[in-house]
Amino acid sequence: MMLTAFTFLVLLQQNVCVSGLANIISPTMCSFTNGDAAALRASEANTFKLDLDKAGLSLCHGILHASGCRQISDLRKLTPVQITAMGIDRFDSPVINHVIEEQKIIMHAQDNNDNYEFSPVNLSTCVNGAFVNSKQQLSRFEVPKPQGFDIEVICSKNDIYKGRLFTLEQCAQLNRMSEYHAYKGIGSVKAGWSDQIYTLTAQHMTCESIPGFISTTENIFRQLLSELHTIFSGRVKRGSIEMETSGEPHLVKYNGKAKGTVLHTDNDDEYAANSITVNVLLSDNDDFGGGGTYISAIDKTIKLEQGEMLIHLGNLEHAGADITFGVRRLLVAFLACEW
Repeated sequence: MMLTAFTFLVLLQQNVCVSGLANIISPTMCSFTNGDAAALRASEANTFKLDLDKAGLSLCHGILHASGCRQISDLRKLTPVQITAMGIDRFDSPVINHVIEEQKIIMHAQDNNDNYEFSPVNLSTCVNGAFVNSKQQLSRFEVPKPQGFDIEVICSKNDIYKGRLFTLEQCAQLNRMSEYHAYKGIGSVKAGWSDQIYTLTAQHMTCESIPGFISTTENIFRQLLSELHTIFSGRVKRGSIEMETSGEPHLVKYNGKAKGTVLHTDNDDEYAANSITVNVLLSDNDDFGGGGTYISAIDKTIKLEQGEMLIHLGNLEHAGADITFGVRRLLVAFLACEW
């Protein structure tokens, strides 16, 4: 088997013993660095987009990416059931099936030439099951299990906190739900991803517009609001924290290299001190480069792991770091409260 750079990266990520690979690793790979790994991921992300564009499947990038595809060869693993579950329309379906057949032929030829590229991809099109406490999962008399948010204080003086809102599986399910909905809305007015909701970030979508999203996450957010009352105990009026508008929470998406946001606060000066922002990373950290929230008060950029949330007051000055490559998905909730 020929070991490619991509194969080596995957083995490193899976903590495979490098000494056991001594006879197949070339000397040039021994100096493989984190910078090399990021460059390789960037190249893979860009190549995937270009390959889909060439195949006429650029509009399918979101749903394919959310389903686990990271290179064109991953499409060969899609089943007819999964293609149907993604909601592929009658125009893109034959194109995808053609690409699948092409990739199977290519991979078969590579296998015969002992030139196999390791690609441990686990594709999924499930849009339920990750939220056992969701309104859809619980019976009439069941009570949701307490959610552990693992709140960590970053700076008590400036009310900056970090915690975990979703599991990795829950993030993946929400990404699929949003991308499948966005794909179905292509060509429709005010449907799917938009750049008309908020001025600072690239693409947005309200969670209430996505079928099942609110009911799926409702119990977690209800518990989060209770947790926020505990965090700001003695300062925020009990029971006053709520979503700022019916459009909250909302999703943000960066696709490809993108400029970050300038220093700003999350509300007009009159209301900023009476609001709380929750920012959740939904993307796998390997799916993008850059990103993070720079906070001027502590002169630090906060980077989250998938499923983690950053909590701060609306009047805290902050900025989004540049995205260097890939797909970065976020859930943002602007909350109103009384002090």
